[in-house]
Amino acid sequence: MEDLALQFMSGLLKAMFLFLLASGLSLIFGVSRVLNLTHGAFYALGAYLMLTLTRGGALNIGGFIAALVGITAIMALFGAIFEAVLLRRVYRAGMLYVALVTFGALLLIEEGIRIIWGADLNAVPRPLGLQGGIAIGPHQLPLYNVVLLGIGAAIALLLWCLIERTSIGLKIRAAAMDRETLSTLGVQVPRLYTFTFALGAGLAGLAGALAAPMVTIQPTMGSVIIIETFAVVVIGGLGSLLGSLVGSIIVGEIDAFGVIYAPQLSLPLLYLLMAIILVVRPTGLLGTAEK
Repeated sequence: MEDLALQFMSGLLKAMFLFLLASGLSLIFGVSRVLNLTHGAFYALGAYLMLTLTRGGALNIGGFIAALVGITAIMALFGAIFEAVLLRRVYRAGMLYVALVTFGALLLIEEGIRIIWGADLNAVPRPLGLQGGIAIGPHQLPLYNVVLLGIGAAIALLLWCLIERTSIGLKIRAAAMDRETLSTLGVQVPRLYTFTFALGAGLAGLAGALAAPMVTIQPTMGSVIIIETFAVVVIGGLGSLLGSLVGSIIVGEIDAFGVIYAPQLSLPLLYLLMAIILVVRPTGLLGTAEK
């Protein structure tokens, strides 16, 4: 029973990282209909920024929180500049062309990471005070993992409040349904594009910073996780925050239990689930059709 509980917690932890990535990716697509392949690179940059800040050793809890806030802000600013300077010039070329541009940007950022930080594998120490564990039967659940689950739940709640209880959230939801009508009502849709892109980039950078003490940091880590992120948005539905949450939990638990009980079938099962959902409901479980 303890083993099942640990695997379930492991799946939730994976789901938390996927949710931070998928929610930003989904919001960007919902507003601007841009499939941002650079999103994985934002995740990698967040991890490398945390690596830079911990070169002198593990941070205390206060320093770690400050680092998370700083990295999120830096990546949000980077995302806003990226959208305003590059993507805004190519929106009219069509979705496929924009996707190719963002894929090219992903490759450029990965090469930039190799130039600045090198191609070696790296690790980040866990924050001081969060290096212990919590006993679950004969097993130990790392304290850092428990804290991350709490952080993930808090961020999900904050995002829900932003989207459902604020005026900017109302505009984001309206843009996801009908951007042209929203523009005729006087809303500055380009600014909304920039805001959602900055929000998505900030969430991706935060995910990378939080994951840094738990994963091997290397230049192509963003390309690896973006595949699973796309699985999340396909299952949950592009443009839906709740869909991102549901899809993240599904993918996280498939990964957690599949690795233990059916390692050769976990990935095929995920692809099979994606195919079934695309056939039965092309917009995903909770997605909306493009207007």
